[in-house]
Amino acid sequence: MKRLLTITTAIVAGALFFHPTARATLITSLAQESGSNTVIATDNGVATNINIASGTLVTLGGGAFNVAGASFQLAATSIDAAQQFAGFVIQHFSGTFCVSSIAGCAGNYLSGVFTDAAFGAIGGPGLTVQVSNPPEQLVLASNVVPADQLLAPSSFNLTFVNLSNALAIDGATIGSFTASFTGDVSASAVPEPLSLAVLGVGLLGLGYVRRSPFRRA
Repeated sequence: MKRLLTITTAIVAGALFFHPTARATLITSLAQESGSNTVIATDNGVATNINIASGTLVTLGGGAFNVAGASFQLAATSIDAAQQFAGFVIQHFSGTFCVSSIAGCAGNYLSGVFTDAAFGAIGGPGLTVQVSNPPEQLVLASNVVPADQLLAPSSFNLTFVNLSNALAIDGATIGSFTASFTGDVSASAVPEPLSLAVLGVGLLGLGYVRRSPFRRA
């Protein structure tokens, strides 16, 4: 009986250990087509709003999409105070974005609701917006990508460059600026059936041990 329990435990442990770590796969990368700054960040000393206007044209590449002329928009608002450490600033934002065939999110290629962290070097010309789910929130939706290919772990990243004002803290928040951007979105598909089957065998083994008449009280 002890041997059976040991074998079953090993099966379950092996199933959990060798269950493939979900790997995020690139859905698309994106880059603005405009040579001018399209990101507008405004602050009032307490909070910062970051916007990319509806109809901003981007070129998509890799993953599911490889097209030019898609429309991108983003709206995000800071949800806490900016923190400075070791010459860097970090602040969390909550917002939405969409990549679509028509301005205003019509013909939705990909959209998302997110809570993220934005960080960059004080006095520098750039800022990175990075969402990783988990631990942060990122819910993706699409009219063309199946829902089972938009699962966690997922990520949404934007890099702001050529800031018109060097990155700084204004009161309790990141100061106003304009910038250009590039980015990417990744997500994971459903777990492989084989992995689920192995885990199932382990769980069935545990069930047998629990029901066995030879199991000691």
